[in-house]
Amino acid sequence: MSSEGLMSEEAQMRLNKGATEGGLSRSDGTRADVDDEEVEKKGGMSKDAQERLIQGARKGSRAKAEQLGREGYQEMGRKGGLSTMHQSGEEAAREKGIDEAKYKMKSHLSEIAKTHKENGEG
Repeated sequence: MSSEGLMSEEAQMRLNKGATEGGLSRSDGTRADVDDEEVEKKGGMSKDAQERLIQGARKGSRAKAEQLGREGYQEMGRKGGLSTMHQSGEEAAREKGIDEAKYKMKSHLSEIAKTHKENGEG
């Protein structure tokens, strides 16, 4: 099992493939053998595509964690845990005094938007 999730990559792939195969059950209760090509036809992803997606997600998570640092990542998790059906995580964080500046991603576009807002252009 990986430290980044509750299920191993193999278990996640089996679950995804099983969900896709569920639509391939025969009326007599038996299942058709399914290969990656058939899974793709049904709208699923091949094992190779799933692996690339998982690797990309992990790289993105690591990059974000590095940019935010430990404290920022912890604050982001606290905010996410506060959301309810009646209140967003952002609203609850504001009420509890959680500093979003610690984990908000800074980008070139956010600086442009901020400048436009300050100049009354947006």
